[in-house]
Amino acid sequence: MHDQTIYWIWLNEMRGITLRDKRRLLSVLSTPENIFHESTTTIADILETKKQRNGSVAESRREPYGAVWNTRSLADAETILANNEQHSIHLLSPDHPHYQSIYANDTKAPFVLYYKGRLSPPEIPITGVIGSRASTSYGNLVTKAAVATLVEKGTIVASGLSFGIDALAHQTTLEYNGITYAFIPCGLHKAQPASHSELMEQIADTGAVITPYAYGKEALPFRFIGRNAVLATWCDTLLVVEARKRSGSMHTARSALKKGKQVLAVPNTLLEPRSSGTNLLLTEGAKAYYDDQLQFGGCYNSIPTSHHDEEDVILALNGNPLTTNEIVDMIPDLSLSVMECLTEMELSGRIVFRPDGRWHLVGGS
Repeated sequence: MHDQTIYWIWLNEMRGITLRDKRRLLSVLSTPENIFHESTTTIADILETKKQRNGSVAESRREPYGAVWNTRSLADAETILANNEQHSIHLLSPDHPHYQSIYANDTKAPFVLYYKGRLSPPEIPITGVIGSRASTSYGNLVTKAAVATLVEKGTIVASGLSFGIDALAHQTTLEYNGITYAFIPCGLHKAQPASHSELMEQIADTGAVITPYAYGKEALPFRFIGRNAVLATWCDTLLVVEARKRSGSMHTARSALKKGKQVLAVPNTLLEPRSSGTNLLLTEGAKAYYDDQLQFGGCYNSIPTSHHDEEDVILALNGNPLTTNEIVDMIPDLSLSVMECLTEMELSGRIVFRPDGRWHLVGGS
């Protein structure tokens, strides 16, 4: 079969025609090469078929297509291919085994993705683990435990290489010799953020760094949205640990929900702003995350609430009201049972969560 790579890149990069229209051209002309070599008249007729069923398009309607078609060139695609070869960048197009199913099931998927590293067999499940850039101790504990279990189960862990939960998800996967995919909002000439360059290289050693953007394209604001959409498409399940209401993690989660993916959100106190988004997701179709969903175990054991846990909390709070994060820091052995422990103690009337954002002993200050 003739190599279509350069034409897939050309079609992906071509401006002046929407993604929907490009897909319509493909449905009629079969390959991007056929599209490239077709006449302006044929292109216009195909794209206007639904609009004017009684004949071909008026000349005035062909002018915009003519402006695009008369200047089409493979020069940019050739430059991208040269950069790929020079920097060991691989390409995924809709006819690639790793991308066929993903592309077919998402009408907004780009025609081309670029990656460094190696891709695991496409049948291996992928779980995205994302969250706040300024994660809490509680969020970090949940992330480490969830990722440890995912690695134990042989699942690929995907995230966005950002600060906080994203980086921790990648790092924890690598610590346990798992496979992780990083999705970035720029070309593969740099890491985003730049301080994660070493982490990006470590990920590519055993997993892959993936982007919809060609080498040299910078991380402009709208490209974070594009990156988020691609991440959501690749994941079978998305775990959102912490997220504010207005955040990239929320955009990724909502994108995943629209694509019919399973989205799990980690509940937290309503007074923790870094979980305002994850709590909101529970009203938008996400499922509440609890430890049995990923079978916490292995390197991080879920510790059930016990009498000793409650006594430790009482000692910590004795005359000294604390936030949830402060309790986690002071009593690390509570591990992931901290919220269960605090909830049970609140329900039994031993402690109370007050408007100052701290837990208080009942009858205490």
